Amino acid sequence: MASGRSRPFYERTLPYRAMRFLFSPSWKRFRDFVLQRRYRRNAFDKTLDWGWGETHFNRIALVNLLVSRKQHCSYLEIGCATNDLFNSVATPDKTGVDPERGGTIRKTSDDFFLSNDLSFDVIFIDGLHTYEQVHKDVVNSMMILKPGGWIAIHDLLPSAWIEHHRPLLTRGAWTGDVWKVAFELARTEGIDFKILKIDFGVGVLRLTRENPELVDMAKELRDKEFAYFYENVSKLPVVEWDDAQEWLRS
Repeated sequence: MASGRSRPFYERTLPYRAMRFLFSPSWKRFRDFVLQRRYRRNAFDKTLDWGWGETHFNRIALVNLLVSRKQHCSYLEIGCATNDLFNSVATPDKTGVDPERGGTIRKTSDDFFLSNDLSFDVIFIDGLHTYEQVHKDVVNSMMILKPGGWIAIHDLLPSAWIEHHRPLLTRGAWTGDVWKVAFELARTEGIDFKILKIDFGVGVLRLTRENPELVDMAKELRDKEFAYFYENVSKLPVVEWDDAQEWLRS
């Protein structure tokens, strides 16, 4: 499913627009203060500096690297939106699924997987930014991945609580709680999994045995907030782009 990016409800109010006009030079600080007060049960004052502005590789570079390894590569993208990635993938055999716009198929990912009878060499998941949906998208993608294929998942490394928060609060980067799936993948046998420290965190996995079963940590993770991610991110296999090249090309 594609992620909804409608404006948060509070941004449509007159007081919000008036305050933004009056305090525009320090608007971000004021907005963060208001949100932390309103959502203080979920807010967390620590952040992670991933240095995205210093990283000169993104998901487009990664997907094209994976696609280039397979002649006549078949590519599937879940969640295409404005087609920034989809139109940049260098293979003619590509399928894009989005219920609203972009890609080639106007369906939710759930409906697509129910009716699909194709398999793919490379699959990129960037649909609805919720743990529950991405868990399903990963399970369904593993079932239709060709031998030797790769699955990539966007938005696994949030920087702050507001990027993670559900429902959507920010008009900036919104990763949602997709990161929870990373903890499941890290525990799953039969999967080789890493998170590349690029472009808000792109997870990459390949299957090392037939039909691995994704670990389900819903009971443990469903109610966890950004504080849990901050305190446990060291347990995830986060790697630099350069350090992942040999693995990606193997």
